[in-house]
Amino acid sequence: MLDIQQVTPALDRSVSLRRQVTAQAMQVFGGWGYREIQIPLLEHFDALKRGLDEDQIARSFRFVDRAGNLMVLRPDVTPAVAKTYAYQLRGLPLPLRVSYANKVVRVERAFGAAQVESYQLGAELIGGQGVVADVEVLLVVLELLERLGLRQFHVNLADHKLAQYLLSTSGAPRRIRQEVREAILARDPDEVRRILRDLGTRNRYVEAISVLAGLEGGLQQLDVIENAIPDDPALFERIAYLRDVEKTVDELGYGRRVRIDLGELDGPDYYTGIGFSVVSEGASRWIARGGRYDKLIGLFGVDTPAVGFSFSLETLVELLHPKMARGTRRRRKHELVNVSEDAPAMGFEKALERRRNNLSTRIVNRRQEKR
Repeated sequence: MLDIQQVTPALDRSVSLRRQVTAQAMQVFGGWGYREIQIPLLEHFDALKRGLDEDQIARSFRFVDRAGNLMVLRPDVTPAVAKTYAYQLRGLPLPLRVSYANKVVRVERAFGAAQVESYQLGAELIGGQGVVADVEVLLVVLELLERLGLRQFHVNLADHKLAQYLLSTSGAPRRIRQEVREAILARDPDEVRRILRDLGTRNRYVEAISVLAGLEGGLQQLDVIENAIPDDPALFERIAYLRDVEKTVDELGYGRRVRIDLGELDGPDYYTGIGFSVVSEGASRWIARGGRYDKLIGLFGVDTPAVGFSFSLETLVELLHPKMARGTRRRRKHELVNVSEDAPAMGFEKALERRRNNLSTRIVNRRQEKR
């Protein structure tokens, strides 16, 4: 049986920090013009499922309501935003920038336990496309990390479109493509070569695809692919696009933070272009994840380009909590103010005076506490 854990203990010391981080995130998002969007936690499963992949469905919580409708607790915010835009907001001018701080409910396995509730802080740029839109969301992510005071992190930038193109032009059937993708995620280039060579794939594609699984990322990955397949204009166009994204980020001073890592292909199936994850040695999982999803909104209505990201609030708190908790103990020492039942107003007046001066105060009733 799984050990089911809630998002955080009810009186955990990190509760106030979670609130501070959320407020800081929404301030940063708002500063870039992203308006907060409200989406329901409870959805009709049949309406939302077209935007969920098999893994998201498997980890979701579903039940039948009193009217016989199959309902689902939101397992991911982005598909819910896509549905809300397609059904309710499609008439608004594009690009549309929205942000959120929402709970998701799904099974997250970690260290033998299963966490059910978690929080996502994120933003979606709907209707934006090209280098400008993709770089914009990266800059929003980077600003929030800087505002929070995080230093030890980097952004791994991959491209789902490039990976899908290489796999499809290699001639590998869909089932084999999935096996190759799993080997790439496992960072096992030898397994990638074995699968493709057993299939009879041409050597140029074997070498180009196996480089995706390499542990060493960087622009050299793009060089290897170009040298292996030198006569494919569509492939060259995609590689040039990635170079433009990397060059722009580097010119803005974030070159050491953002690095090409073509094997970073984890995440939901709806990504169709760039994909990225923010990682840190001090975190047990990714800090943030994002990417382009130009086909997701079309599953609910009309195809509309979009790109976005979400932060794991729990991971941010995990990184910030030790440092901020120590600072809190130093800065916020509460003075105890005794309020007796015989003359409560006198004690409360002292407490109110302290609070008017923004001084930390805690009420005690010493007579009652001695009983």
